[in-house]
Amino acid sequence: MKKIMSLAVAGILAVATIGAAQAADIRGRIEKVDAENNVIRLKNGIELYYGDDVNEADLTPGTSIRAKYESKKGRFEVTSLKVTSKQD
Repeated sequence: MKKIMSLAVAGILAVATIGAAQAADIRGRIEKVDAENNVIRLKNGIELYYGDDVNEADLTPGTSIRAKYESKKGRFEVTSLKVTSKQD
């Protein structure tokens, strides 16, 4: 019985860990870009951290984006980003 309970707990933890690693999807309008720290702040206050693969020339205040991100170490890290409309 003890072994079964241990396996059940291990299974639950494995599922919880897998679920936490899934990417989430967000759409929003850029309020501010901090190119020095690779951070985009959206109008709703959410901050997304992006990597070197993102074209910073596309990231201007007022631009609408769609991004996939993962929560890692207490911050939202972009896994993919697409500009959906550019501010003129």
